[in-house]
Amino acid sequence: MKNNTIKKAGLYIRTSTDNQQDSIHLQRQELRNYCHSKGWVVHEEYIDFGFSGKDTERPAFQNIMQDAEDGKFQILLVTKIDRFARSIIDCLVSVEKLESYCVSFAATSQPIDTSSAMGKLTLQIMASFAEFERSIINERMTAGRRAAEQRGVICHRPKKEIPSKKLEELIEKGLSANACGKYFGVTASTITNRLINYGYVYENGEWKKEEH
Repeated sequence: MKNNTIKKAGLYIRTSTDNQQDSIHLQRQELRNYCHSKGWVVHEEYIDFGFSGKDTERPAFQNIMQDAEDGKFQILLVTKIDRFARSIIDCLVSVEKLESYCVSFAATSQPIDTSSAMGKLTLQIMASFAEFERSIINERMTAGRRAAEQRGVICHRPKKEIPSKKLEELIEKGLSANACGKYFGVTASTITNRLINYGYVYENGEWKKEEH
């Protein structure tokens, strides 16, 4: 007998900086098309702008875990696993938590779908290789930096002072983290990190001060 239950999907989209609109659009389109091909309904699109995959305190990521626990969708979709998490431990722990809520995890451009045993195995293998590759890159970068320091090259820049009052003023005027970064001469990621430290969250396309 055919199962007529329509599955609800949560779509997770992430960029490391908040000015990658093309990346957001491409990820969104790929995930929507995948849902359409499966006959699934999109419950919600969860988007984290300007957050590293290493940071598990991402606002949209946290919303996903809460909604999964509340049973609002049955599968979480990403385009690639590194959009979801950058370390194998974070990835597997988060996927295991999703499964405890009866939520599957799948990557549309990779053969990963935890609703099957093969999909789970593929996830573990790919996550392991991804972390191994990053470890090798980090080791090379560390070795290069040490060699440069031994030659007297200064590799670390002092942390730039960003006046919180001025930053908040620019944000209140509607400037993006990228625009603020250009104003202060730093990267958008630096601005994003400072805003989070100042108690801001990114919601519905804008930065807002959290109310306590």
